[in-house]
Amino acid sequence: MRKCLQFFPNMATGKVNEMEFLKTFLCGAGGAALVAGIFTLLKWWLSRRAEKQDDIRETKATTCEARGEEIKELTRMVGVLFLADRTILYERIKQLGKYYISRKYITVEELEDLERMHDVYHDEDKLNGNGFLKELMEAVRGLPKRAV
Repeated sequence: MRKCLQFFPNMATGKVNEMEFLKTFLCGAGGAALVAGIFTLLKWWLSRRAEKQDDIRETKATTCEARGEEIKELTRMVGVLFLADRTILYERIKQLGKYYISRKYITVEELEDLERMHDVYHDEDKLNGNGFLKELMEAVRGLPKRAV
């Protein structure tokens, strides 16, 4: 009781100033309420910030997962197109080679173009074609050459 009275000096003498008592009480309670309110607001703000960060992480994970699927699909499509290009080039070289052999001559320009196509088809760093066109290309190289 003595400790309580030290905060209200007029109370010890028996003179109670009701306004002073009310002001002190409200300031104490108001201060506590204000601190509690600030603390609650801070907790809410930190919680909201954490939720936003979680949303960002989830969005990034979803985006990465979707991009990973896109990359797999694009890689598959590139592989299919690679095989298609190699097949088309193989057929074109075979068709032109047979045509030049049936015609019994080849121009220098036609041979250069055919050699360029064959190099792209056969080169390991490019289309990595097999050796099926080797005999055809040897026969074409052996044809008489004419100027344009």
